[in-house]
Amino acid sequence: MHLEDLRKVIHLAHSQNIQTSAHDLNLTPGALSKTLKKVEQALNTELFDRVGRNIQLNSQGKKFIQYAAKLVHEYEQMCSEFTGNQVKQVVNITGPSVLLNHCLNPLIKLLPENSTELNIDARFEGQAMKRLIAGHAHLAIVTKEALADIDTTDLHSVLLGTTSFKLVAAPGHQLFSHYPTGKMTLKQLLAYAFVCPSSSPFCGIVRGIGSDGWPDQQFPRNIAFRTDDFSSLLSIVSQGQAIAYVPDFVITSTALKTIELVDFKYHYQEAYSLVYKPAMADGWLKKLVTKVKNQA
Repeated sequence: MHLEDLRKVIHLAHSQNIQTSAHDLNLTPGALSKTLKKVEQALNTELFDRVGRNIQLNSQGKKFIQYAAKLVHEYEQMCSEFTGNQVKQVVNITGPSVLLNHCLNPLIKLLPENSTELNIDARFEGQAMKRLIAGHAHLAIVTKEALADIDTTDLHSVLLGTTSFKLVAAPGHQLFSHYPTGKMTLKQLLAYAFVCPSSSPFCGIVRGIGSDGWPDQQFPRNIAFRTDDFSSLLSIVSQGQAIAYVPDFVITSTALKTIELVDFKYHYQEAYSLVYKPAMADGWLKKLVTKVKNQA
């Protein structure tokens, strides 16, 4: 039984599907099935129960995965300890694209130069957390709400920041011809068209009519455009076709101008954090987290 066999069985334990794991591991389902059978024969123990087309860890399998995960972690820790920056470290990071776009650049500056291969996997928060917990990602960047929905006993997080949502439009939008300073009432604002995501840009779940944090149930907007692609959403806004309600960190250029409501003080905020599993943290990851904490 080799270390790579352990990695493959660990992957199977999380996917619970031979086809899925074979695809992710760049193997044929037949080859992966042979690996599993070889491991089970070496242990003289079945690790999985077959449930239709899927497989599910049995009680013995759960014990095995605990041992296997520790062995793989100890091996990687040993390699990290002795090789240091001599060997390129693969770093897998996941999270919603809107958060990755904002947070990646500061994180990249904290990683060792010329000795890191960064794999960026843009996924909604639920999927991102599953990949982190399963060991397919070293780091995840998610909002506080995502952490509230799962058991965080085996996870640690470092607060990266908080974003407040702002109303934005292009400087050439027609509303600025009537309200040059961008100050207006709620009633005046609601006369204009909006572009909204169909689901939350963070979790991918439909949170309401607009799914962007705006209280549409109390103050319905004229939603003329819907898109879950944030780049398309910003393009529609920058072309002056609609107003949007977006995280303040996306307002990075003169292509967008904020709108201030003089009679409406509602503010939607989201805190976002860097999340990792301390029990599986190699030396490089511990150093990175320490640097992030020092900058926080």
